Amino acid sequence: MSDNTGGHRTQVLVVDDEEDVREFCKDALADAGYCVRTAASAREALRILGEQHVDIVLSDLKMPEMDGIALLERIREQAPGVDVVLMTGHATIETAVQAIRMGASDYLAKPVSIGDLKTRLDRLAGWRDLVLENQLLREQLQGNGGSCGLVGTAPRMREVYRTVLRYARKSQPVLITGESGTGKELIARALHDHGSNPEEPFLPVDCSALSPHLVESELFGHVRGAFTGATQDRAGLLASARKGTAFLDEIGELPLDLQAKLLRALQEKEFRPVGGNRTAPLEARIVAATNRNLPDATRTGRFRSDLYYRLNVLAIPLPPLRDRKSDIGALAQHFILRHSQPEEGILGIAPDCLKSLQGYAWPGNVRELENYIQRALAVTSGPLLTLADFPPEIRYPDRAAGGRAYTQLELLERNAIMEALESAGGHRLRAAEMLGIGKTTMYRKLKEYELDGAPEAEPVGAGRLGVL
Repeated sequence: MSDNTGGHRTQVLVVDDEEDVREFCKDALADAGYCVRTAASAREALRILGEQHVDIVLSDLKMPEMDGIALLERIREQAPGVDVVLMTGHATIETAVQAIRMGASDYLAKPVSIGDLKTRLDRLAGWRDLVLENQLLREQLQGNGGSCGLVGTAPRMREVYRTVLRYARKSQPVLITGESGTGKELIARALHDHGSNPEEPFLPVDCSALSPHLVESELFGHVRGAFTGATQDRAGLLASARKGTAFLDEIGELPLDLQAKLLRALQEKEFRPVGGNRTAPLEARIVAATNRNLPDATRTGRFRSDLYYRLNVLAIPLPPLRDRKSDIGALAQHFILRHSQPEEGILGIAPDCLKSLQGYAWPGNVRELENYIQRALAVTSGPLLTLADFPPEIRYPDRAAGGRAYTQLELLERNAIMEALESAGGHRLRAAEMLGIGKTTMYRKLKEYELDGAPEAEPVGAGRLGVL
């Protein structure tokens, strides 16, 4: 089935007033790799849908108080992106046709067999991914560089893009994590642009760039006379964003006292400006980002655990550039187009130069790559960027990465392993199978070529989305 062994597991909600049916479906789908929750009534199902992300609802048709058709109507209004599969022991052609006409994605007759259940949901999950992929491809054609400047098709980034589309229209907070330079603000902007209110403001604030006093005023605003220099009322980020997006970059740097105030705002859906007596409603969606390890920060008391859990409702981890090196060529070309003038006649990058770029470790990630491309454009004689336009760490990436010079044969083997790991989404055993070598040989080669520092990854489901 689609994605259920990778980063995103399809979320299924089973709704039935009979406990044995709920448990049967839950066990069967969990064994197939789905993430499953259950509800004993339609009203409980609607409550769950309002609190967390769900991809597919599998519901009984005949239930007390509210039946499956009524639940289907409410889901169409409340969560139009959720697919509904109805099942009943009173199977007739008429009810099946009615359910499909009402918007149900499929129909199952009780008693449900495990094989039929898995086949139907696997097919539906695959169809959902195809719809998301086609949606993204259409959006990519609307402008240069794809949606919000995102560039790249590496497996781990395709998973990020699919996640962005799944989360974009949700109202819950999103926490974007990743190293500096991986493009966290671009992802935040993509969430906003694909969200429910793209016409509303997208307002970012860097929590690490201002003093604690200024950050508080920047976030919550202040009233006249609240402090020296406050000569008039000023609306803060949370108010100015209205029903748009408030992007809190480097949230890990927020002082503890302001963490408490932000937590209260998220819980109560209101906040108080600095020096003010009246509260203002919080209508904006909160998207936060950090390059810190917040779980570690909560254990050492540098970040409130309750705020972390409140922000981490929907999580989007971004991979470093070294884990998506197949995107370097597209990214380099994107930056060449962005920073060069047509009259300069720069067409692209030479093949041997691209290979060296792919061999570099990129500690500064995409931002570092953009900086190197800008520097190369300033010194090149064109029409292609060559190794001579880049500094020594790019010209000799094998030495820069680990202090060891490889022979040409070793370098070819090392690059083949890196490409296999990239194609396998970081999954080492799958990469070994692609290369036709055994597990022991693979791990020995990883150590020999200083590639064993990256964490082992589970295989990522295929998909297509935007680009960063």
